[in-house]
Amino acid sequence: MIPLKLTVEGIYSYQERQTIDFTALTDAGLFGIFGAVGSGKSSILEAITYALYGETERLNARDKRAYNMMNLKSNRSYIELDFINFENRTFKVTREFKRNSKNFEDVKSPTVVLYENINEQWVPLESSNVQSIIGLSYENFKRTIIIPQGQFKEFIELGAKERTDMMKEIFQLHRFDLQDKVAALYKKNQSELDQLNGQLMGFEEINPERIIATRDKLNEERESFSKVQHTNKLLQEKFQALKNVKEDFLELSKMKALFQQLTDQQAEKEALRQRMIRFEEAHTNFFHILQTQEKLNQEDAQEQSKLQLEEAKSVELQQATQQLSQQLQQVRPQYERLPERRISELDLELILQLINFSTEIKGLKESAQKGRDFVQKAKEQQVQCKNNIQETETLLLRLKQSKPSANELMELGQWYTKQQAIQQQETELDHQLLELKASITDLQVDLQSKNFDASAFDSSYAAELLELETRLNALNDEKAHLLLQQKLTQFAENLSAGSPCPLCGALEHPAIAEGIDITQELTENQRATVEINARIKSKVDQKFEIEKLLLRLQPLQVQQNDLTSKIQANKSQKAAHLLQFTWPAYSSTDESIYTQKKQELSNIEAQIVATEQIATNHQTTLADIESKLERANVKLSGLEIEEAQKQTQINQNIGHLKHLNWADYQFREKATVENEYHTLKAENLRIEQDYNTLTDRLNKLNSQFAAQNSLVQSIQERIINIKSEILHINTTIEQLLQASVFNAIDQVKETLAENLPVQKIRAELEQFQIQFETLKAQMMQLDKKLADKVYDEAVFIQEEAALEESSHHLKILTENVAKCEQELNQLETAYEKKETLLQQQMQLNLRNDNLKQLFNLFKGAGFVQYVSSIYLRQLCDHANIRFHRMTRNQLSLQINENNEFEIIDYLNEGKSRSVKTLSGGQAFQVSLSLALALAESVQSNTKAAKNFFFIDEGFGTQDIASVNIVFETLLDLHKENRIVGIISHVEELKERIPISLSIEKDEEHGSQIFIN
Repeated sequence: MIPLKLTVEGIYSYQERQTIDFTALTDAGLFGIFGAVGSGKSSILEAITYALYGETERLNARDKRAYNMMNLKSNRSYIELDFINFENRTFKVTREFKRNSKNFEDVKSPTVVLYENINEQWVPLESSNVQSIIGLSYENFKRTIIIPQGQFKEFIELGAKERTDMMKEIFQLHRFDLQDKVAALYKKNQSELDQLNGQLMGFEEINPERIIATRDKLNEERESFSKVQHTNKLLQEKFQALKNVKEDFLELSKMKALFQQLTDQQAEKEALRQRMIRFEEAHTNFFHILQTQEKLNQEDAQEQSKLQLEEAKSVELQQATQQLSQQLQQVRPQYERLPERRISELDLELILQLINFSTEIKGLKESAQKGRDFVQKAKEQQVQCKNNIQETETLLLRLKQSKPSANELMELGQWYTKQQAIQQQETELDHQLLELKASITDLQVDLQSKNFDASAFDSSYAAELLELETRLNALNDEKAHLLLQQKLTQFAENLSAGSPCPLCGALEHPAIAEGIDITQELTENQRATVEINARIKSKVDQKFEIEKLLLRLQPLQVQQNDLTSKIQANKSQKAAHLLQFTWPAYSSTDESIYTQKKQELSNIEAQIVATEQIATNHQTTLADIESKLERANVKLSGLEIEEAQKQTQINQNIGHLKHLNWADYQFREKATVENEYHTLKAENLRIEQDYNTLTDRLNKLNSQFAAQNSLVQSIQERIINIKSEILHINTTIEQLLQASVFNAIDQVKETLAENLPVQKIRAELEQFQIQFETLKAQMMQLDKKLADKVYDEAVFIQEEAALEESSHHLKILTENVAKCEQELNQLETAYEKKETLLQQQMQLNLRNDNLKQLFNLFKGAGFVQYVSSIYLRQLCDHANIRFHRMTRNQLSLQINENNEFEIIDYLNEGKSRSVKTLSGGQAFQVSLSLALALAESVQSNTKAAKNFFFIDEGFGTQDIASVNIVFETLLDLHKENRIVGIISHVEELKERIPISLSIEKDEEHGSQIFIN
């Protein structure tokens, strides 16, 4: 990931929008970000990680992250980052969150959008997850690209287990952990094998002889079934004819009885038809007009009741209107004097402001006097601090002039360190050669114990295996021949005269072979087969063990030759290195003079560092004093200006008073004046509210009274219209009675009260007539059909019994055939399944042996631990290239047998010690070396053309010589397409960085970014 541009606004100390163009910075290869402590340097890194992953090092989601990240003077936070990923694609990510305008501490959840630059257009993506785009998780991004403050030494301080787990995650070593997969396969295979063996136990009685016997029985049952089926069919046809005649005679008897019932109901149906006609006439002519008459009578009664109620309400409204008019006349005089009372209220408000201004002027004068005293004291401290700085600079110059030559000591130390390294490497190589020879001897002893002869092993093994396989094939052929003889014997025993031979089909058998018992031969054959298979397996296992030993022996022999070459090369290097000793004032065999001079240099440098720190402290103190002095002067000027402004406001307020005098209130208590002001203001407000309330209520009552009178008048008009309609309805009813069959209206109401279902009755009468005529025609047709037929019940019963007996016999034979067919199908299916299961059993047994060997190989995750340790040692070797140089060949890094980091100290005979014993500067050096090696390893997996790396601490712990080496290392990275950015508050480093940013914090505008 290479950043292109970063924009921040309202984040931490960045109040106003600031933009960083990383293009010029990354082109330089090495750049810096500098600023005072707390200026906002590390906030840049947090903005990058938060924009990409929504995570920060200092704050998590439980820390009210959005509120605490937002600048306290801002109501909106915004981050925008443009970057290029390892595929050289350009992306932009934005995050924005805002403050709730009604609740200062409520900051809404951030909104995030991810864009990709496609054809010079920013196209928003559906997902904002950048892990697949960058190729790193948030944790690995912190370890390999942007390392926050406080996390730089995380990798070296991790425990062995945690570091191994991290290596497994970063380098995806989980793919080598095959133990669980192999165990699952082994368990699954064993389970399948157990199930298969259990299934085979149920097929022990399945054989070809049983299948042949079942097929013969099925043929016999089918022949019997065909005969009985034909007889049953003839009986069914004869019985069906008798059954049809019986049903016709019974049907005719039922029809005659039903016809007599319908004849008896004819008179009743006619009477019902006449009632229906009378009801239809009454309903058609009178039903609706009677309903209208009833409805009008009810409306008349309701309107009369409503009229009485509304007239009473009208009287009540008239009385309330008169009462409100009287109250309004009483309040009117006070309301007319209200404008004069308002002017007095405004005068009291101005007087209260005058009292406040007078109090504030008094406080401003006291603060101004304190400020003048502080300024005088600060100026005295400023003079003293400048004198201290001048004395410290003089001492520092004298110390630097007395230092021994650091370059000469560094070159001499490198020679001694290399000499020790060569000597140590010679010892280690000799020790490794002895151990390697011992291992080779042990393996050769193991091969001799197995009677291994390299020249004859392959040919001997192949000959013996071929002989055993030949014998096994012969035994298999013998077994097949014996089984064939056994089968022929069984066929011969089952032959009988007249039955066909199952082999040739002949019906005559003049010379039947006598059976021979070959059970003993089969048993002997099986025993010999098992013995041969065991010997073959033993030979294969023996070859496998020998091949494993040879595989282990071959690389050891190669290593032995390699070590011998290294020992000779080391001796040559030792002699050449001795010729490079060119310092006559020192001894190549005695380092005491060098150690003394080095200690002297170290003491002087320590004094210089301490003196520089004192000078820095004085400079910081002076800057702090001058800053305080400047702020005090600004504040003092502000107090004086504010006092003048308050006095001007007092003069303006006195001139605005109209009714009241300032002299009458100047020496009164503020509480008394406030009480008078609030009392007058409340009284004015009450008068205005009372008058407005009474006026509104009177207007509403007048409107309600007018509306009520209109409502009463409309009800009276409605009653007159209803009575006219009732009179018209009564006249119409008298005219209808004269033209109808009814004599009075009561007869009509009685008829309507019956409420007959006309449609239902009409349908019932029509259905009765249709049923009567249809039944009559069916009786005539059936009489004609049975005219020449006679039914005999005894003959019917006899034929029914014969058919039932035949059907029962047929059912039994059907069940027997189906049972035999099912049994035959089951036997044939089971025999095929048994053959399939035997083949599967052979395959599963072979697979079971192979999986067991694999499980033993991957047991306990040992293979993963072995691979992890290799990756860790390679990482250590890469880190040592830089760390050894940074420490001027005095220290290097190694991995012990517990996969933990240790330091090799070449100044103390190359002995190892814990990394926890390193100084702060040395810890920074080893952490930087490991971080660079880890970053290179991880980012190489992403196949990026360039790699980016950010350092946020550590340079303040280095001396001048160490800083030189670190900077040379970082500059070399640019040649390898590595880009490194550093963050520091040490301003002296600016001169050594080709390009940098400066962060300055302004009290009014927040942090500002400038490019150098």
